[in-house]
Amino acid sequence: MLKILLIDDNQEKRRVVTKVALQTDGLQYESFDFASDVMSAKRAISNTRYDLVILDINLPSRADEAVEVGAGIKVLQFIKKNSKAHPPAYLFGLTAYDDGAEAAGREFSSPLWKLIRFSFNDDSWHIPLREALSYLIAARKPPYPNDGLNYHYDLAVFAALPEELDSLLSLDAGWRKFEVPHDSGLYYEGVFSGEAGQLSVVATVAPCMGMPAAGVISSKLISNFRPRYLAVIGICAGVKGEANIGDVLIADPCFDWGSGKWVKDPDGPGVKFLPAAYQWRLDEPLRSVVKRTASAELMETIYRNFHGSKPSSPPKVIVGPMASGGSVLQSTALMNGVQGQHKNLIGLEMETYAVFTAAQYSAEPRPTCISMKSVCDFGDETKTDGHHAYAAFTSAAFLYEYALSNFIRDMN
Repeated sequence: MLKILLIDDNQEKRRVVTKVALQTDGLQYESFDFASDVMSAKRAISNTRYDLVILDINLPSRADEAVEVGAGIKVLQFIKKNSKAHPPAYLFGLTAYDDGAEAAGREFSSPLWKLIRFSFNDDSWHIPLREALSYLIAARKPPYPNDGLNYHYDLAVFAALPEELDSLLSLDAGWRKFEVPHDSGLYYEGVFSGEAGQLSVVATVAPCMGMPAAGVISSKLISNFRPRYLAVIGICAGVKGEANIGDVLIADPCFDWGSGKWVKDPDGPGVKFLPAAYQWRLDEPLRSVVKRTASAELMETIYRNFHGSKPSSPPKVIVGPMASGGSVLQSTALMNGVQGQHKNLIGLEMETYAVFTAAQYSAEPRPTCISMKSVCDFGDETKTDGHHAYAAFTSAAFLYEYALSNFIRDMN
C-alpha cells in the first residue's frame, strides 16, 4: 500500500485532492496521512518515508498561527537538508495562488518534484496527479525498501504445508497470487475485512517441513514485505490430557526440543541427552486478548463452518508451551521424552521456534510473532492423517478472527 502525506490547511481543498487521487486504480483511502501546518508535516516526514508528499505552498507554520505565503518551502528545505527527514519518492506541489507559485518555483529543482497550479474550477491538475500516482503504484513491487521504521503489510502468514495454506486461502480475503522478482516462492496477497477495519495480508508456504525451511521462508517474508505481525498457522501434535483434536494451540513459550548436548551416561553404558531449551515468549499484549477473542460463540461458528469429518464438540483455544523439533513423532515414548522438557507442554510441531527466531533477529522494524496451530494427532502409535483438514481449518479460521479483533486495535 502506498504511503501518501497530504499537507494542506484548507479542509475543502484536502477533500477535493483526496477524492481526485482516489480515482486512481489501486489506491485506497488508508494510504493517506494528513498534516495542516509546517510543524506537523515535519513531524510526519521524520517518522515515515512516504511514497508521495502532496504539499500546499501557503501554510501556517503551526496550528495556532495564520497562513503564511511560501511557508511550505520550509517543508521542502527540511526534506533537503535535515538528517531527520525521510525524503519521499515523489513530491507534488499544489498552489492556488500566484504568490505561492512564485515563491516555490526555484525550490522545485528535483526532476521527481512537480509544482502544479490548483483550482476548484479547472481540473487540468487532475491528470498529472493521477499519472504520478499510477506510476508509483506500478513501480511499488516487493522486495520493498526498508527504512528501519515503517511496515508495508499488516500481517504475514507462514504455513509449512500446502493444505495449511489452502485453508487460509479458502477464507474470504480477495486473494491474488503474485511473484517476487528473483524469488522462486509463490505469494498470496489479500485483505481481511471486518467492522473495525481492514488488514493487508501476505501469505506463503514453505517448500518442505522443518525448522531450516521455516527459518529461511519466514526471513524472506520479513525482508520482502516488512509485516507488522507474523503468524504461523497449521497442524501440530497435541499432548494427551492437555488438548483435543482441533484445539488451537497458541505457543507461549516455544522452544527447540532438540537443542542440548549428548553426553556419556554416568549411570550406564549408553549416552544421555541434556536439554538446553532456550525459549521465545509470546508478546504479552497478544497473549492477554486470547480469552476475549476465543468466545464460545466464535469457536462454535468455526466448528459449524467446517464441512467434513470432525469431533463431536467445538475446539478450544489453549495458550501454553510448545516444542519445535526436526522430526515427526509417532511414538508415545518419544512424546513422553519431549514432554519431560516442560511439565506444562501442550503440543509439539516442527516450525514455530524457527519463525520466532527469524522475527527476533530480523532488521528493524521487527514483526511481532504469534503461532496458532491446531491439534491433528497426539504423536503416538495411533497417529493418522484423518484430522489434517479439520485442524488446518480451525487454525486458519481462528487467525482470521483474532487478527481482525486485535491487530487493527493495536495499530490504532
